[in-house]
Amino acid sequence: MVDPARPDAGFIAIVTLRTDGPEQQRQLLDLLVPDVQDWVRHCPGFISANYHLSTDGTRLVNYAQWASEEAYRESFKRNPRAGALRAALAAIPGVQGPEMTGYTLARSIPAAAVTEPA
Repeated sequence: MVDPARPDAGFIAIVTLRTDGPEQQRQLLDLLVPDVQDWVRHCPGFISANYHLSTDGTRLVNYAQWASEEAYRESFKRNPRAGALRAALAAIPGVQGPEMTGYTLARSIPAAAVTEPA
């Protein structure tokens, strides 16, 4: 989720991987999350990664928030495990992708404050 209090929250990468089913979704999640926890979250400009599994078992989506597109792209150049990660992705049968689409933040509307009845 975009944090409206963060003025540097300007780039979102939506990464989609297609899968043959829930088993591949879980394999992908188990592969991708440790890389983000161990390395990516320490990269300059990284804000968050949010993994979503489709209810029909056919997709994993990562909604990744970065300070800028430059910071996002630079993280790939510096990742010492990028080649191994690509190879591990390719080794999971029934997985297609990734497909990445980048977005810049145009506007964020936070939830309204909840008021308690008097």
